[in-house]
Amino acid sequence: MRTLILGRRTIAITVTLALALSACDKSKTEVTAEPTATASASAAPAPEPPPGGCLAGSEPTALDKTSGYVYDLAADATHLYYGRWQVFGGRGDLRRARKDGKGGMNLASLSLEPRGVVVDDASVYFTSGIRLMKMPKAGGESKTLVETFSSLSVTATDKYIYGVPSDYGPYDRLIRADKGSGMTYELDVSERPDTEEQPRGFSAVVTDAEAIYVTDSSGNRVLRFGLERAKPKVIAPRQERPFALGIDDANIYFSLALKGDLMKVKKSGGTATKLAAGLVKNARIAVDQKGVFATLAGKGKDAPGSLVKIPNDGGAAVPMASVPSDHFVEVIGLDDKCLYWVERVAGSGDAVLYARAR
Repeated sequence: MRTLILGRRTIAITVTLALALSACDKSKTEVTAEPTATASASAAPAPEPPPGGCLAGSEPTALDKTSGYVYDLAADATHLYYGRWQVFGGRGDLRRARKDGKGGMNLASLSLEPRGVVVDDASVYFTSGIRLMKMPKAGGESKTLVETFSSLSVTATDKYIYGVPSDYGPYDRLIRADKGSGMTYELDVSERPDTEEQPRGFSAVVTDAEAIYVTDSSGNRVLRFGLERAKPKVIAPRQERPFALGIDDANIYFSLALKGDLMKVKKSGGTATKLAAGLVKNARIAVDQKGVFATLAGKGKDAPGSLVKIPNDGGAAVPMASVPSDHFVEVIGLDDKCLYWVERVAGSGDAVLYARAR
């Protein structure tokens, strides 16, 4: 079962009574919402308790309802941050949802498609079209940090934002931007192989204190870059369309976009081993020291899939949530307490941000 935060339902006896009740009940929504960042003081609801951490139990709990495509998910101690793109409206939003289930709010409206999102103690950074943007996490004015960043997948350290283009543009490029000044530095650039098959090029990027790791989908390999410009090391060659990417202290984990395998290789390189098979096409993953989280496809055309935890050292997958056959898990996130994911309904654009205890 999915645990949803539902508003009250009112049964009208007469048309007059229905209209009156409807007018009184406009403030109720399926997921209790935070005030918008631009709400006036006179319109502000009664103060909510301070935001807290995840309260979800062993069943999926809806934290926020949204619409459109969601490409990335970032977290701090009390909130989740994501960008959404509404195809039919041709517009986007940067959105924030409380981990404790008290609802969500828009931080910024965007005319260009938002993709990568990362946060630090004070700010949220996100891509909007080819630009890298920065704004306070509590809401307020967003500013352009870098005019031309051209990255759809991003990762961050205390000082820098790193980005790769994913399916965008004719070049594979690894670029970094200083969080304070916006100054950029190109660590690698090369012409992308001439193919329209997706995923293509540098698809995903993660970093630690020693290196930057990239899945090169067109090159069928996983790369390790130094923190300064230098020729990358191929740490996992001959991998068929590597796509999503994650790391723990010693290893790199990546999905094979079309084949549906979950792979593991040491950060120093070597022979990649298979941890699991049967992932959905273009499967997203989330990784920490406790496991790898990914979505398995159903066993038949209309059979539901499953969001699962796969032990880092291999072994049987542990089911976390059932995923209907017409739903897509678009992003996955983690903290010490909970697993988070956005699940979109095919065709409708409707999506829900869920949490459940790990």
